[in-house]
Amino acid sequence: MQVWTKLFAKSPFKPLIKHAEVVVETVETLEKALEAWAKGDYEKMKELAVEVDRLEDVADRIKMELRESITAKLLMPVQRSDVLEYLHMQDKIADAAEDTAKWLLVRDRGNVPEDIKDIILKMGKESIRAAKLVYEAIKQMDMVVESGFSENEIKKEYDLIRQIEEVENKIDGLDTKLMRLVLNANISWTEGIYLLNIGRSISNISDKAKDAAERIRIMMSK
Repeated sequence: MQVWTKLFAKSPFKPLIKHAEVVVETVETLEKALEAWAKGDYEKMKELAVEVDRLEDVADRIKMELRESITAKLLMPVQRSDVLEYLHMQDKIADAAEDTAKWLLVRDRGNVPEDIKDIILKMGKESIRAAKLVYEAIKQMDMVVESGFSENEIKKEYDLIRQIEEVENKIDGLDTKLMRLVLNANISWTEGIYLLNIGRSISNISDKAKDAAERIRIMMSK
């Protein structure tokens, strides 16, 4: 915890960047698990899904350590409550990735139609992109603070936030398309629920990324 305290003394965002690195690793591992799932390589997918679960635990432990380190004694250019709320939002991205991994593990994928499989993979790639953009956004927030909130650095931050929002909107469209395909596919109701829940949990990754971006926006406006 002392290490985190020293990092916070330099910037309130440097420890958050460390946490974000684990979050990105979690979603990148999920992307590989989805690719193995699509290929029908259940053993590889299981191995990767278990690793997603492990990485989420690491992110969760870091989150708890950071919360204990953010004390009222620390002088920060942003409110302590905003930093804690952002940390919570960022950690939820890893939680959503873990939820997706759990859905992959509950059953063999069966004979999934190719068009549904393709949509799920696209949703996965876009959600991972959203998580990576959050990582870039929290790094940029550190630059904003170090620059004394210069207009140029603030502009870069808002551009990253806009990109995250665009990705989230794109995934919403893919999610709607997935629902339409599943409801019209020649598959069992159980299989349909299974696929829709995978899609919903993937979509939730981008939802949480957007929430994290919104918290950054709030910090920028204060």
